[in-house]
Amino acid sequence: MESSQVMNAYADHIGKILEKFRQTQGDALDQAADRIVEAFLAKKRFLVIGSGHSHMIAEEFYARAGGLAFCTPMLQNELSLTDHPLKSTLIERTLDMASVYLELYHVEAGDVLLIVSNSGRNAMPVEMAKLAKAKGLTVMVMVNVAQTKNISSRHPDGKNLDAYADVLIDNCGSYGDAGFDVGEGMNMGSSSTIVGALAAQTISILVALKLKEKGLELPVFRSSNLDGADDYNKALFARFCKSY
Repeated sequence: MESSQVMNAYADHIGKILEKFRQTQGDALDQAADRIVEAFLAKKRFLVIGSGHSHMIAEEFYARAGGLAFCTPMLQNELSLTDHPLKSTLIERTLDMASVYLELYHVEAGDVLLIVSNSGRNAMPVEMAKLAKAKGLTVMVMVNVAQTKNISSRHPDGKNLDAYADVLIDNCGSYGDAGFDVGEGMNMGSSSTIVGALAAQTISILVALKLKEKGLELPVFRSSNLDGADDYNKALFARFCKSY
């Protein structure tokens, strides 16, 4: 198969997933934006966490052109692939790490926490959702619903992440994320990052538009490569991105 055929076939595969997401998840994204706006107006925080490649969705919300300035991502190196390719996987399966991150970021009632996990089965994110709800946070989760509702939990309570969701966002991906068939029982072409980035940007835009409807200033970063943007962004950093 020629490279153009592969690209077109994969683009078609992703296009079908994106279309399903577009057709089914609008209400969930709107609910997510409403919860974030409510928290912002109450001077509470919007936090995002993901482990492994889901870590990139937390980054997608943060400190980039057109991004919301008041998002607090839980960007710990050990949750990315920076330290070791398996470290984030092991941490995501370690239940007690949930309380560590919640304490590090001093979450409190009224905050909104978005947890991104394709499988939704691992102990740390499930425990984080459970503890966050007990503390009075709004818990939003982004998972592959088809997978998370049909796979066993690694949390001692036997529940997956969707069980604790106040707002449930389905990334509409294939079971196991990679869904592009290359033969011999092997699939490639994960979709969760592509859909997750679309979801993050859509939520951010919805939040900004809802704030605009209320006549409020939009706390949105400009590209640092535009003239005058550095000073503008520094003011937003000073206001919203204080040290943890």
